[in-house]
Amino acid sequence: MHDAVFDFYMRSHRMNGYTEPGLAMFFGEQLLKNMDPLPPQDRHRRLKLAAGLLRQALLLNPFDRVLRGVVNQLANAAPASEIFTAWLGACNKALEDSEDMFVGEALEQAEEWKQEEERLLHTALSHESPCLRHACVIKLWELGNADMFAEAACAMAASEYGPLVCGLYAYGAMAAQDTPLCKGLLSRALINPLTLNLKAERAAAAGDAASARGLLLRSLDALPVQTHLLLRLHELETPAPPPLPETVRTSVLFYTWNKLDVTMDTLRSLLLSEIGDAHIALLNNGSTAFSPEEFSAAVAGVAQGRAVEVIQLPVNIGAPAARNWLWQLESSRRSDYTAFLDDDVYLPQNWLRCFLQDAAEHPDATVIGPRVVNPGRIPTIQYVARFFSQTDTNLIRFTNNAPLFMDLQQFTYRRPCLSVMGCCHLFNRAACERLNVPGFDVRFTPSQVDDLEHDIQVWLAGGSVLYDGRVTVVHRQDAGRAAPRTEAGWGHVWGNHMKMEMKITGGELARVNRSVQAADDAHLARCAAAALPELSPRARTFLVLCGLAG
Repeated sequence: MHDAVFDFYMRSHRMNGYTEPGLAMFFGEQLLKNMDPLPPQDRHRRLKLAAGLLRQALLLNPFDRVLRGVVNQLANAAPASEIFTAWLGACNKALEDSEDMFVGEALEQAEEWKQEEERLLHTALSHESPCLRHACVIKLWELGNADMFAEAACAMAASEYGPLVCGLYAYGAMAAQDTPLCKGLLSRALINPLTLNLKAERAAAAGDAASARGLLLRSLDALPVQTHLLLRLHELETPAPPPLPETVRTSVLFYTWNKLDVTMDTLRSLLLSEIGDAHIALLNNGSTAFSPEEFSAAVAGVAQGRAVEVIQLPVNIGAPAARNWLWQLESSRRSDYTAFLDDDVYLPQNWLRCFLQDAAEHPDATVIGPRVVNPGRIPTIQYVARFFSQTDTNLIRFTNNAPLFMDLQQFTYRRPCLSVMGCCHLFNRAACERLNVPGFDVRFTPSQVDDLEHDIQVWLAGGSVLYDGRVTVVHRQDAGRAAPRTEAGWGHVWGNHMKMEMKITGGELARVNRSVQAADDAHLARCAAAALPELSPRARTFLVLCGLAG
């Protein structure tokens, strides 16, 4: 008999990569409730998962004294690894005499000051509370202020508490591509699972896959709840994406409304990436801020002789209809694969090579999409693989588009999922036609949820969606930091969401959810089976206990 509570929180954590500390504490509390009537095996599983979640949460904020107390209490019932135990001992020693503020108060204060970055910096540099200092450093990271983050992180690293957290801060430095700062912070950090993972990523980036693999295996032994490391281990065995196949035809399609300079930046980024002789079509969706002639001239100036098909519409027909229009172009219909872009993205050079490698290795993938980050000098997570969190008749709730803003490489892998972000996604045209996947629904005009709902339609038709976190796309709309919507704007968002809830039956949603979960489970099982011979007894025991490995 399955333990539904355990299954729910295990799956939720798997979708998160790392579960945000406050949420991890809630998960742990729920897992440890009412365990007495359970069979011994279920009690043991719940205890192991709860302890793992709470230990992971403490790595992200060791200054949470309530959390640290709970983690210490669980040490006898669920013994931790030698690496984690040594790190926890250092935390206890450094903070044993601290009468620090509660973490909730510190986080609220940092959030209140998010419009006052100088105040955040001043507090991070000199406040007597290490908990508040840490909260301010993290907030500067979230805001993407690279200079202030670096100054604050260095100040904390130099303090008596620095070795506890500067390994975490090193990820922010890595995201900012500040190699000296990353190396400096990492050199002062105590060994823990996060520092092992960062060393693994640095080794992988240097081409040393064997060292990277050894470090990830050591980290998984130190904290087996990091199930996403199984997917990272699998990626280390994946060859680099090959050159673009000469026999495959691809169309790259996008549309814009009133964003001339931003759209030209996107076109420039596209042309600088490795797309070979892919067909490009750009639709001017009834823009009023510039004339059709100005638009054509700007495209020609950026393209510099490269063929770009330009379509000028007299009125704005919205995103769903624009995509459908571009899809039905005769030039697009001759393609094997069609990529849709938003008009405000920066693309990595190898995005198409990666996606076409995915299509070759996963021929059942109908749609393929990337990891999306916010712009700025410290890119943070904006959008990753989405799943259902709850469905019923006239009810759809999705997982968070960014479960944790910090990019700890916890999403840098491939996996099946319900939906990917529509700012850069690739469609297998033959699969769409064979499955009779419908077009984008114009009822969601001008935009919002149209790409999410379309991915659900892909699954309903018998197709599948693949997330490729190796491909990092910068989305300039920056949903995570955008100005608050107006009441009318939120009304449109929720209105479209309600349309989606009314369009798809509860039975259809349940069928899609089963298919998505089965595909994701199967992929994780394959990754776990491949890693199993190399796993430590502790990691293997945890995965078997959780039903993630045979």
